[in-house]
Amino acid sequence: MTKAASTGQNDTLIIGLVGFAHLLSHFYQFALGPLFPLLRDEFSVSYTALGLIITLFYGVSGICQAFAGIIVDRYGADRLLLFGVATMSTSVFFMGLAPSYWVLLPLAVISALGNCVFHPADLSILSEKISPQRIGRAFAVHGFGGTCGYFLAPVVIYYGVASFAGWRAGLMVAGGIGWLAVLWIYRNRAVLRMPQGRHQEQAPEAATPSVEFYKTLLTNKALMAAFAYFAFVAAAGVGMQAFSVTAFVEIYNAPLYLATAGLTAYLGATAVGIIAGGELADRFPRHALIATTGLIVGASLMSVVALVALPMTVIIGLLACAGFFIGITSPSRDILVRGATPAGATGKVFGFVYSGLDLGSATAPLLFGSLMDGGQFRIVFLAIAIMYAMGIFSVLQLKRGARSVAAE
Repeated sequence: MTKAASTGQNDTLIIGLVGFAHLLSHFYQFALGPLFPLLRDEFSVSYTALGLIITLFYGVSGICQAFAGIIVDRYGADRLLLFGVATMSTSVFFMGLAPSYWVLLPLAVISALGNCVFHPADLSILSEKISPQRIGRAFAVHGFGGTCGYFLAPVVIYYGVASFAGWRAGLMVAGGIGWLAVLWIYRNRAVLRMPQGRHQEQAPEAATPSVEFYKTLLTNKALMAAFAYFAFVAAAGVGMQAFSVTAFVEIYNAPLYLATAGLTAYLGATAVGIIAGGELADRFPRHALIATTGLIVGASLMSVVALVALPMTVIIGLLACAGFFIGITSPSRDILVRGATPAGATGKVFGFVYSGLDLGSATAPLLFGSLMDGGQFRIVFLAIAIMYAMGIFSVLQLKRGARSVAAE
């Protein structure tokens, strides 16, 4: 076997392992959502109380994610990846055994501690171990896996198990899937291994105290722009996932199945766009151009949905196009972040900028909820368009940061 063929096989295995781990992280993030009606009846609590579980999860994950990057750089991303899958799967399994609502809260915190390691661990492994000519596709599979995790959570947990065997069985089966994944990843851990202290040996400047590093990071315009980008994109995603269906019902008096079809088309097209974006990123190195074009088109189409009265069938088509172009931006965006990252600090940087996702996810419901309560249903989609447009400025700043690092 040639060296090139061996490298290609290793790349495929690494991408598959990391992509599946990322799928599971998103799968477990949505584990409880489809079960809320059943949990409300079981524990006699309000939806607000159940929402607190999600807020607690994202809050803890966001705070810890930046610090998880420090551990990734010091002790190896492969170890943290295993920890993340094992912790989330175990906590979700025990959620299925919870005797009361109050037990779910500490389990959500434990699950968040597992979730916080994925982005710094995943993206460090891909950045360091995947061949440069495949890095765009590697980031694409990573993003595609996360999107599939969101889609599969209700399919597997609710429709596949809970609908006939109860919510407890649904969560326990979900946890068991994670344990099988842990065994698979552990069996192939050698291909993921990143030796302890490797970053410090390669880049002595990265061994400076972490507090000092983060002080420097907070003054890095490019990486702060990346943090803002993820916050905007996550907030827009929450607006689409949580409020678009209800908004369409209110605006057009659309039947629920048709309103839901719009969201389904958007999410499905986003997943396809991510894969297409990976091919583009590997074939055309103009990553900032790809990302800004996708954001411009996505924001424009979402503005049309917000401002123009159209048949729902046309809106579904527009949402699919918008989702596709937003998906295209994902691999190029990750490559730009990678390019703006100082040597030896991949885990810390990806951990920090991706914590913007948790900030956007935790705060967006307040904005979109107030718009819905005020009857501003079209403004929901205009707000989403504005958030995508704001991402354009972040991409342009990231481009400057990548050039600066490359020139050093």
